[in-house]
Amino acid sequence: MNQLTTRELLYLEDICKLFESTMKNCNFASNSAVDPEFKSFMQSMVTEHNQWITATASIVNKNNLQ
Repeated sequence: MNQLTTRELLYLEDICKLFESTMKNCNFASNSAVDPEFKSFMQSMVTEHNQWITATASIVNKNNLQ
């Protein structure tokens, strides 16, 4: 991947913050859930958003080091 511009890195950082917020909400819903199927679904959403955060952060970190 080519060097990202400052603007592109800022967009990725904003997306990362959005994913973190969504993950926290999903985690709260999962912890509050009574229905086991819904709880499982929300836990999978937490895992999925965590993977997106990790992937996005690695792109930002890799480009900041270059």
